[in-house]
Amino acid sequence: MAKKKSQSMVNIKPLVFKGPKYLVQGLSQAVEGIKFTKVIQTFVMENANLKLSVGKDGKTIYSGTVRWIGNRTDGTRGTVFCVQKGGKEGSDLQLIIPTEDTAQDIGIDRSRGMIKINSKESLKCSVCGKGVRIFDEVLACPLCNSKAHSEHLLEWISMRHSCPICKKGLELDEDNNPYPVD
Repeated sequence: MAKKKSQSMVNIKPLVFKGPKYLVQGLSQAVEGIKFTKVIQTFVMENANLKLSVGKDGKTIYSGTVRWIGNRTDGTRGTVFCVQKGGKEGSDLQLIIPTEDTAQDIGIDRSRGMIKINSKESLKCSVCGKGVRIFDEVLACPLCNSKAHSEHLLEWISMRHSCPICKKGLELDEDNNPYPVD
């Protein structure tokens, strides 16, 4: 039984962190029937053959159907999944944003067409102090690389014009990316 499981499960964590192009190439080779359309740097799934499950401490905390796979928007390499809960049309979409701080293991169960992510919370927000989850968007100080929930850091910089950790001057550009000021 263990042999079958290990043959069916393939580690895709390096592909997820490399980017959506590499991940989709790997998924296409690993799982039959995955169809997608490339729109700029986003891969829109044409069918409901690819599922995703997020677990923590041995329990499933979220699962659904992958609707698209795209680039991270924070300027770092990696992949973002847009997943529809339970795969039901009309249900809410959820972004899954795996990082080294939020994803312990990422694999594809080839026989089920299921991406399985074992999540972790090893990073604390530098503003609120709470753990950063796999569902959270994160921004970093360009000077000291301290990380925070995106909306928390944006609000902090808007109000205080500095980093919450190194206290050096920061402003936000037109795309809401922090940059250092003298």
